[in-house]
Amino acid sequence: MKKIKRNIITIIGSLLVGAINGFLGAGGGMLVVPLLKYFCEEDEKISHATAVLLILPISIVSIITYLVKGYNFNQNFIPIMVGSICGGVLGSYVLCKLKNNIISLIFAIVLIVAGIFMIVKNI
Repeated sequence: MKKIKRNIITIIGSLLVGAINGFLGAGGGMLVVPLLKYFCEEDEKISHATAVLLILPISIVSIITYLVKGYNFNQNFIPIMVGSICGGVLGSYVLCKLKNNIISLIFAIVLIVAGIFMIVKNI
């Protein structure tokens, strides 16, 4: 019964992740990591690595949807893509080197700072 409950929570959480990523263009990872860590009882590093792995298919579906709707990407796309790819390689390397409690702390700080920044910029 516990496995069925976990699968239901995972499916509902995954639908939420996809919807938020499609709507905001990001945010999947901030939901996938806690979903995997706390509800699926995965290791911290596995949770973050899985979140990174999920970015590609979620992003491809979102990109296709935006293209079908007629969205045109601006000139910032290429430099942002190059920087993001380089940063992704660096971040993956660092993730493998750090202890779980440090990863969790960094993740929490990034979420808090991002949230404060967004609140301040919209007041």
